[in-house]
Amino acid sequence: MPGTLTLRIVTPERIVLETQVEQVTATSVDGELSILPEHEPLVTALAVDVLRYRANREEDFAAIMGGILEVKNNEVTVLSDAAELDTEVDAARAHQAKEKAEAERTQKTDKLDVYVSEMAISRAIARLKATEFRQRKRSSRSM
Repeated sequence: MPGTLTLRIVTPERIVLETQVEQVTATSVDGELSILPEHEPLVTALAVDVLRYRANREEDFAAIMGGILEVKNNEVTVLSDAAELDTEVDAARAHQAKEKAEAERTQKTDKLDVYVSEMAISRAIARLKATEFRQRKRSSRSM
């Protein structure tokens, strides 16, 4: 398909997504970036956040738990330890995980333990953001 990119999201357990898209927007450790067809080659570290992708004028979302994004020859590959499509996220479970991690963080004094708790909070927030984006998308369709 002209004017498209192949988006591949891969974790050690599975290929989360492989599809043709028109645009990919992700949050790197240096800030947000958007990838369009014919983008220059790039490798960047990803932050824990939501990756957005547009295909057929529809925007969809995936919670990405950090990792690496590579752009080469109209292919965008995301390698991450964990990633979930917005449709796979259990919002109630993500909410519980966030609350548990926040409670644990207040009890930790060791810097490493605090960091681990903060990363758990970040992962839960990314999952919740993905479900919120999905809800907004549904709401805008029903209007």
